[in-house]
Amino acid sequence: MPATIFLVAIISIGATSAQTGDNAKSLVTDLFTTNKYQKKVRPVRDQNDLLVLMVDFHLIGINGVDEASQRLTTTGYLSTLWKDQYLEWDPTSYGGMISINIPQSYVWKPALALQNGFTKLQELGSSVINVNINISGHVIWEPYEVFESKCNIDVQYFPFDHQTCNISFIDWSHHAFEVQIQEGTYGIVTDELEDDGVWTVISTKLYHDTFDLESRLTYSVTIKRTPGFYVLNIIVPVILLGVLNLFTFVLPADSGEKMGYSITVFLSFAVFLIIVNSELPKTAGSIFGQYMIFQLGIALFTVCVTAIQLRFHFRTDPVPRLLSAVMACRCKSKRKITDRNENEKSDRDIDESKLEETWKDFISFLDFILFWVSFLVVLSFTIVVFLKLS
Repeated sequence: MPATIFLVAIISIGATSAQTGDNAKSLVTDLFTTNKYQKKVRPVRDQNDLLVLMVDFHLIGINGVDEASQRLTTTGYLSTLWKDQYLEWDPTSYGGMISINIPQSYVWKPALALQNGFTKLQELGSSVINVNINISGHVIWEPYEVFESKCNIDVQYFPFDHQTCNISFIDWSHHAFEVQIQEGTYGIVTDELEDDGVWTVISTKLYHDTFDLESRLTYSVTIKRTPGFYVLNIIVPVILLGVLNLFTFVLPADSGEKMGYSITVFLSFAVFLIIVNSELPKTAGSIFGQYMIFQLGIALFTVCVTAIQLRFHFRTDPVPRLLSAVMACRCKSKRKITDRNENEKSDRDIDESKLEETWKDFISFLDFILFWVSFLVVLSFTIVVFLKLS
């Protein structure tokens, strides 16, 4: 065991111009063998004293947000500083050596864990991470991790939503009167934060409190979704399909394309929803999701109304007087029908005619009304929705 310690120390120790391998081996031997260092003992000579951990959180990146499972995945590391009273030495006795790097498994370290972790509770750090120790016994430990934390994600304002998620760290092995976690010099550091194509960090906060006699440090991160992709690939196509749907009422029934056009627009909505399904939140409550259902409902309404219109368009019986009275207020052109005998073919013989409404006139009038009513309803609903989202 001592030989292994010597080898690791020689490889990992940072040397100055006056330091030698013998100095490093002597220092490691004195600290961990001669002094009988015990990593299981809290490193304060008076066990009634409080050990303070100074912790800074370096946020490296936002890996992803899972709305369905309410999970935030981030990458970063904790810069943790504490004083180990059993790891002090006089540099003059060891060739001026003022600091060493030792594998984290050789020293006492706090049992820091992610309190609101999404997976099972586990201690931070791994065997490849070293700790740096200086002559005064101050230890610097920087465990690098991919953190999966729980987060209450509200997609109501998707894709213009903001999410505030907490990343809480706690020492599960010690009470708050034994080990206390405090904010370090910088708190939460975003200088190394890498750009993400979907999420942008807009603010951070830090909270310190005591949880069931355990000291806890909570980093609050507020992120904003970048809406550009969703606007170009989802929102704009939905609005354009809604506009195309309204023009069903512009096509005349005699064209023979009215029903086919309305069904095509409806199917376009359905197929588009299937295509973009993977990009939409998997949870309910999105205002934009309700807007898409509204547009799909308008398309369904258009198909049903078109089918009924075509049913009446080819009727030859007289239009009821009530419907004729409704149409009386519009500007219309009427078809002239003569009452003379078919044998009287000369135009001069036509001395009496009357104007009569037909079902074709009524359907044309209904298309005019439905177009403008649907246009105003869709426009108003769209404005209200996007005012809320923005």
